[in-house]
Amino acid sequence: MRSSTAIILPWLAIACLAGSVCAGAQSSSTPAFVCKVTPQETLLHQANRLLLEELAMHPVSATEAGYHERNGVLLDAQLDDIGPEAQARERSLLAAAQRCFSNLDDSKLSGEDKADLTLVRSSIAEQIFALDVRQPQHYRPERPVEEVGTALFFPLTQNYGTEQQRLTNVIARMEQVPRFLGQAKENLRESDPVFIDTAVNEAAGDKQVIEQIAQQVSAASPLHARCEAAAQAANQAIDAYVAWLKNDLAKRSQTRTWRSGPEVYARIFRFAVGSDTGQTPASLLASAERDLATVRAQMYAIAKPLDAQWFPNANHAGLTGEALENKVIAEVIGRINDDHTTPEQLLPTVKADAAKITAFINEKNLITLSSRGNLRIVSTPPFLRGVFSVAGFHAPPSLQPGGEGEYWVTPIPTGDPAAAESKLREYNNWMLQYLTMHEALPGHYTQFEHADSIQPPERRILRALLGNGPYIEGWGEYGVKEMEDAGYANHDPRFVLMVMKIRLRVIANAILDIRMQSMNMTDDEALSLMENEAFQTRAEALGKLRRVKLTAGQLITYYVGYHQWIDFRDRYQRAAGTSFDLKRFNDEALDEGPLPIPVLEPLMMDRLHASK
Repeated sequence: MRSSTAIILPWLAIACLAGSVCAGAQSSSTPAFVCKVTPQETLLHQANRLLLEELAMHPVSATEAGYHERNGVLLDAQLDDIGPEAQARERSLLAAAQRCFSNLDDSKLSGEDKADLTLVRSSIAEQIFALDVRQPQHYRPERPVEEVGTALFFPLTQNYGTEQQRLTNVIARMEQVPRFLGQAKENLRESDPVFIDTAVNEAAGDKQVIEQIAQQVSAASPLHARCEAAAQAANQAIDAYVAWLKNDLAKRSQTRTWRSGPEVYARIFRFAVGSDTGQTPASLLASAERDLATVRAQMYAIAKPLDAQWFPNANHAGLTGEALENKVIAEVIGRINDDHTTPEQLLPTVKADAAKITAFINEKNLITLSSRGNLRIVSTPPFLRGVFSVAGFHAPPSLQPGGEGEYWVTPIPTGDPAAAESKLREYNNWMLQYLTMHEALPGHYTQFEHADSIQPPERRILRALLGNGPYIEGWGEYGVKEMEDAGYANHDPRFVLMVMKIRLRVIANAILDIRMQSMNMTDDEALSLMENEAFQTRAEALGKLRRVKLTAGQLITYYVGYHQWIDFRDRYQRAAGTSFDLKRFNDEALDEGPLPIPVLEPLMMDRLHASK
């Protein structure tokens, strides 16, 4: 599971500001960032000016964020410029912004403003690190493929302007695909096979999006001839890019693999955590490996009576320790996995689960849910199924609060019946309920609905675009824990075991990220961890193996964030004493938006102490 939100904002709304590939510019006349120090321009105004300048340089991200026009230029009709001159302008803008925000005197700022400044400084530093050190534009060929899909797909999911205007803009972007992929080829120098393979697979998704667009333009439409020509040229450019990947880039000598290495990963880790917590990859790894043993023991205690009930004739003679744990837990999970849906019923099942979960949240009064009714549960876009192999959440545009949020559920291909069955067993009917809690209710959808109401608007925009990954993904896990503690499904041990299995996965994610990216863990060792110690099916493990190679630093955010949320709530509850109210705590924490928990905690503690 993965959120496509501040993701971190790890893929989405403002890919550049999240430290992704971005390095382009809308115009060669884009000015350097001017640091204004006047009483009339607050920190928030300066930060928002920077964000809008960044978005204007990255029109695809601008559309996702709900920023449609700048200085007479229709951003929705533009595809990013990723050539070398654009990269240089990006770097110049960031350097000027870094000087500006580094030199600000924060001694007179309010707590809220200091929190915002922390986000801005960290974001700028991460972008500079991406451009100067990571330089994914030189070795990540899947990123341009995903950019094309995003550019063409997301405008059609919004309600800005008329359908005719949106189609016109998308066709204009389609016409720029040959130029964009040509620039991508010029940027790329070498690549690991896993990146090339992902790009080739996701390119087919881009072509599906183009076909969907063409089907929306009728033969009688004045756009028909233009759309046909643009679609043909875009498809030819995609085919040429794929052929070039296979016949040129794949055959070049390779000095850089998907592994980050310990030095680079240490910096990736720091940016992913998002605040100075004192944690290091080594300390987090030690904690995760301790927790792996603890959670397995807890699962064994729950599984043992179920195993005796379901498998009274099971032979465990001679098994002790970890081997006995594995046998008993695997037998019980295997029986639970039998209770699963079909590929055809996957989406209807998830929708029915969402209604049931909503009713429980309201009954237990756990958190204030949105009254907007703007959650859509839909299939994951084809071009993103390589990364979002199971599910994800895509927040409404940051500059258009109240827009629709999308909970993506990735369809299960039926071409390979054994692989389909493996996936369905991993995401059995109990696991699907967990998934909906994490991604939607009370997880990411609820989280971003609260953040949509932050005032002033400049603060809402800043925190939405620069949101902290552990806060976001940690909330998804913490929200499930709240549901479990409140007695969801009457504490049915099947649900509890699936939640604990996910907890094992969260722990394994952190171990994989650290060991694979910085400690030379092999594929076989990774698969053994997932299948033998975390009870994942082969299909799930193979998908995660690819993901850990594609997303350095992202898989730790679930583990870090979950523990930060739990520890913060417990400290707050002790400080509040008998006046503690869980719903009030949850609402207030989400109403601040996705700040790093170590930044959020003093804000809420100060208010708590002031209220006494």
